[in-house]
Amino acid sequence: MGGQSMHSFTLAGRSVRRIGYGTMQLAGPKALGEPADPDRAKAAVRAAVDAGVRLIDTSGYYGPEVANRLLAEALRPYPDDLLIATKVGARRSPDGGFVADAAPAAIQAAVRDNLAQLGVERLPLVHARFMPDSTVPWAETVGALAALRDEGLIEHVGISNVTLELLDQARAVTPIASVENEYHVGRSGGRDVLDATTAAGIPYLAFRPLGNGALAGEGSPLTEHARRLGVPAATLALAWLLDLAPNVAVIPGTSDPGHLADLVAAEELALPSAVRAALDEA
Repeated sequence: MGGQSMHSFTLAGRSVRRIGYGTMQLAGPKALGEPADPDRAKAAVRAAVDAGVRLIDTSGYYGPEVANRLLAEALRPYPDDLLIATKVGARRSPDGGFVADAAPAAIQAAVRDNLAQLGVERLPLVHARFMPDSTVPWAETVGALAALRDEGLIEHVGISNVTLELLDQARAVTPIASVENEYHVGRSGGRDVLDATTAAGIPYLAFRPLGNGALAGEGSPLTEHARRLGVPAATLALAWLLDLAPNVAVIPGTSDPGHLADLVAAEELALPSAVRAALDEA
């Protein structure tokens, strides 16, 4: 993987900070429709970039299309050193849920939609998101992204929401630039995938690092530890993740510009060994 430091690592050929930003909360509730205050949402994106964040994770199925549009409106022309990662392989169902949309033709269409929505000619990193309801062989979904990379529409292939078996299957198809999985304090499963990426030198992007916000509020397993350290619980939650391994990055999201300082501060928090041990068992 190379290029690592305490605060940065190499992802998709670029050196970026390990604190990223996820755009899911830019859209309305449950990532559907417009936000109540689009200007505030765009201000949050700008605040992230102003704070030095250079990894932004987004998708055309947030909104749908809303998060990508607001991201483009907030940041175009994009900073030269900004890395925008997107996801494909799912779509929104009539009831607002997420369902598989992983056939090669759907992958191709989703990539082209993301290109248009973001206003770019090439996507630096695209993750194929595995959906349990998919009937398409995983190798075909990943292979569709590899073909788009060979065509020049994307630069690097990543995968998301995967098991160790799916990671191995994907690596048999094409080099995998990153794995994006849910991981946070108190999550019981998935450490095997994280450990495998660390051993292989593959960047690991932790999404929902605050457990859908549950870890940032009062009464979470982090509350007392955070209070003793004099930091917000959200800062501690992210610091725990960053301390797991040097290939781990986090992609928290917020539509409140005022929350950005708490998130970025995780880079500077030195985790006492006793706190680390307690959170490992939470």
